[in-house]
Amino acid sequence: MAYQFQLPDIGEGLHEAEILTWFKEVGDYIKENENIVEVQTDKAVVEISSPVSGVIQSLEANIGDVLRVGDVLFTILEDKKPGITTSNQPTIHQELPQQNSLNQQSSLQQDSPQTPISQPTKKRVIAPPSVRKLARELGIDITLVPPTGRNGKVTEEDVRSYKNNSKEEVAVALATVPIEPASPSLLSQEDSADTRIPIRGLRKRIYENMKQSKSTAIHCTGMDEVVMTKLVEMKNQLLPFAEKEGIKLTYLPFFVKAVTKALKRNPIFNASVDDERMEIIYKKEIHIGIATATNEGLVVPVIKHADQKTIIEIAKEIQDLSIRARERKLRPDELTNSTFTISNTGGKGGWYATPIINYPEVAILGVHSIKKKPIVKDDQIIIGDVMGISLTFDHRVIDGAPANAFMEDFGSIIENPELLILEGR
Repeated sequence: MAYQFQLPDIGEGLHEAEILTWFKEVGDYIKENENIVEVQTDKAVVEISSPVSGVIQSLEANIGDVLRVGDVLFTILEDKKPGITTSNQPTIHQELPQQNSLNQQSSLQQDSPQTPISQPTKKRVIAPPSVRKLARELGIDITLVPPTGRNGKVTEEDVRSYKNNSKEEVAVALATVPIEPASPSLLSQEDSADTRIPIRGLRKRIYENMKQSKSTAIHCTGMDEVVMTKLVEMKNQLLPFAEKEGIKLTYLPFFVKAVTKALKRNPIFNASVDDERMEIIYKKEIHIGIATATNEGLVVPVIKHADQKTIIEIAKEIQDLSIRARERKLRPDELTNSTFTISNTGGKGGWYATPIINYPEVAILGVHSIKKKPIVKDDQIIIGDVMGISLTFDHRVIDGAPANAFMEDFGSIIENPELLILEGR
């Protein structure tokens, strides 16, 4: 019996997903709950497993293709016989349909080898997810690694050996399809031809989301300075206590907590826009998105109900989310439903920026580097710790006066951080 698997809605509001990696090929035997494909949704990389056991009859998309929810992803000749555990036992009968599969065959017989039609896109590789992840982390195109494992599988030893023994790093870099644009240093000085890198995966999602935000919302950015002297002292005092809890304390948890209080004073910023119905949706709950840089690009993990959590609880959650974001282990629900976003450019960032709104939210706060600057206190000029902030807001629904009020409230809370500790949640 042929079983057709349709792309499911694996995340809230998911409409489509891009194919990143096939773990199996046409003719392979797959067990129930074994991973068959890795896809990129709007928010996360997700591995999809097969709900049945059997022989793969067709794979309905190439790497880089985008399928919509409900489209057939793959077809399996379902195995109803007990005890079949290897890919050599089942056969695919000629009368079963083979249209639209990636590797079309007239027939497969037990006593004849499989001869799939070669594809002009990407070489099929047999490798478990852990090996593919290792190859990505090492910057290696797994299609270039000679396999030594059983049935032509690529092993971890194969990947590491290839990395150690490779003498053509420039060629490898050019053969790889990175998400980020290729660095000029990777290009051969003798090659005058341009290098084209496909926009795929997470970079494609960022590309599309940024385009939608800039073409829909009317961006306007306000900028200000916040005196950080008290917060710098407080954070330094709390460092030993945080370390005992296994927490690497940064300024970000303080910023998150201050934002939640500013949002309660200025609820228009904790909102989104429904463009189809021409409505502003004021959010009852406060979920703070944290723009996080990874090797694949920018993701926005979400701290749910941030206003109900202490600074230490927020710090623990940020640390956990950041680690798993870099390891690509975040769940789709951890990347959705933010009501306001913070973009932290860090100590090495600039003084100001113009962050892009995480549409359909109505605003985003950029917090930047902290520098020693002259400030006036009690009519005296002293040297203090100062941070630049940038608030980008959707000028269709928010005017300049509310934006100034939000920045003033945020700055006042940061400049008097003892209130954050005293108020707890």
